Amino acid sequence: MKGYHIITIEREYASGGSQVGKLTGEALGIPVYGREILEMAAREGGTTPEYIEHLEETDTNSLLYSLVAMAKTAGGQLPQISQTDQLNLLEGQIIQKLAQQGPCVIVGRCAGWVLRERQDVLSVFIHANRQERLRRAVEEYHIPEEQAAAVLHRFDHRRSNFYHANTGLNWREREGYHMVLDSGLLGVDLCAKLLVTASQSKE
Repeated sequence: MKGYHIITIEREYASGGSQVGKLTGEALGIPVYGREILEMAAREGGTTPEYIEHLEETDTNSLLYSLVAMAKTAGGQLPQISQTDQLNLLEGQIIQKLAQQGPCVIVGRCAGWVLRERQDVLSVFIHANRQERLRRAVEEYHIPEEQAAAVLHRFDHRRSNFYHANTGLNWREREGYHMVLDSGLLGVDLCAKLLVTASQSKE
C-alpha cells in the first residue's frame, strides 16, 4: 500500500470524527480502532474500560507516553508507576503493536503522538462549530436537548485533559496535526474522501 499506512484521528465530541474514521477505513479496506484499544488495555490490565475511563477523568497529571521508550529499554517491564500510568502506557504499547501489524485508522487515544516517529502516519483533527455539534449530539447520539451543552463540555474537557496529560501539548493546536478538517462545513462523507485521497498521495 503506497502512501500513509496509518491514519490517526483526534476529534471534538459530536463532530462526527468517529464516523469519518469508519468511512475512511471502509473506503481503504483497512481496520478501524477506537474504543477497541481501551477494551484491549482493560483485558490485558485486568480491569474494565469504564474503570480506565474513570481514572482518565480523575487523574490527569502524568506525561505517560514518554515512558514507552523506557519500557522498551527495560525489556518490556513496566517501571514503578501508578495504575493510571501503567494502563495508559499499556494503551500506548497496544497502539504501537496495531500500527506494526499493518495499515489502519486509529481514532483517539493520542495515537498520532504515540506514533509520531513513524513516517507513514497521517495525523488528523476533526472539529465542527458548536451548533452543529449540539445538533448531532441530540439527533444522532440521542442526548436530551437540555443536557447536550453540558455533555459537549464534559467530553471535550476530558479529551483535552487526557491529551495534554499524555503529550504535554494542546489538543486543539493545529500545528500538532497534518490535517485539520471542519466536518460541520465539509460533512463527514467529504472529510472521509479527503483523508482517503491524502493517505494515498504520499510517494
